[in-house]
Amino acid sequence: MGRWRETVVILGTVAFLAAGCAHDPEERRGSIYEWKANPTAENVARIRALLEDVDRDVRATALNVLVTLDVEDSADIALAGLRDGDGFVRATAAKLLGDLGRQEHAEFLVERLSEDREPIVRQRAAEALTKLGGDAALAGLADGTGDPDDDVRLAAVKGLRKLDPGFAKPLLVRLLFEDARWEIRVQAATALGLCRDPEVSSALEAARADPNEFVRSAVANALRHLESALEEDREASKDEPS
Repeated sequence: MGRWRETVVILGTVAFLAAGCAHDPEERRGSIYEWKANPTAENVARIRALLEDVDRDVRATALNVLVTLDVEDSADIALAGLRDGDGFVRATAAKLLGDLGRQEHAEFLVERLSEDREPIVRQRAAEALTKLGGDAALAGLADGTGDPDDDVRLAAVKGLRKLDPGFAKPLLVRLLFEDARWEIRVQAATALGLCRDPEVSSALEAARADPNEFVRSAVANALRHLESALEEDREASKDEPS
């Protein structure tokens, strides 16, 4: 009788596990979207349970849907996603934190930008910091201009250009002359042209000799934009009371 009961327990456990594994990851992801379309408390709980799924795509989908649904603990869920063992999930979490737009999350994204082993996570962190803005984001993006990955550096330079092109002028000048990727040199030139600082004119003039035509074009445009902005500043200063 004891062995019979033990066999029943084992078979029941196997049946339970088989039922739980009956659907492949693509089917589980499809279920998440079905539950999203009808976000009852029960369906949200089902999605939440899949944050622990063995498949990284399922976890990332559950994470994305819960934050998109703006559940009460969206931020906590996204922050937990930054600690996931898979880079794709961490990248998804970084992107979602940028979408949430809370500057208090910048420190966590700066950490990912500086320390994560996966370039895609660092890139998404840089892009998210660009959405958040603020001093911490600027400092993190400035550090990101030295990243070994081209796409991460490009995202960091784009972020500086958008948030505050004058924040890291020496770093941008270095990239303009030293970075091997022409797209990054284009972004550096564009940012320098927006900083309204006459001291960068000499660097831009020297960069006219860049071997890449797109960089040379960006440099010419940056010089025109800079001169126009400086002229506006000179005219404005004339109108100020002495």
